[in-house]
Amino acid sequence: MTARGAELTIKRLSESDLKQVCQLVSDTINTSYAVVYPPRVIDFFHQYHERAVVIADAASGHTIVVRSGERLVATGTRIGTNVRRVFVRPDWQRRGIGQMMMTELEAVALAAGVERLDLSASLPAKDFYLRLGYEIVSEEDYEVAPGQHLEYYEMAKELRG
Repeated sequence: MTARGAELTIKRLSESDLKQVCQLVSDTINTSYAVVYPPRVIDFFHQYHERAVVIADAASGHTIVVRSGERLVATGTRIGTNVRRVFVRPDWQRRGIGQMMMTELEAVALAAGVERLDLSASLPAKDFYLRLGYEIVSEEDYEVAPGQHLEYYEMAKELRG
């Protein structure tokens, strides 16, 4: 597969990918989220996506990684009807990689009999998911610390019909 000139491969997460996935997630949170969320919310995201959680989610769901050569550039997970941890390395964003991953996760979900996917979208990701046909189910506001709020959107998409 290619995305704007880069040769890419998509595969299921393997144990050898774990360190790079955790680094990718951490780097993306620090770069993409820090401009819209306060420090305690950034800490919350880091805890929510820590190594043990990545491992547990991969064991109970379907986690994919995207590579350009030896470099891991993106990851995404589906557990049942829920999509989570969709991250594209900041310097690789806006090349169609996120859309390619979501297409793969949706296809695997359909093949497993899942007809509707849901997800929680951060402020920076909301428009991306809207472009892919996801609809806002609710707007959420979670106070992580006094005066520091995690604002996000619960979203869903019907895969059939």
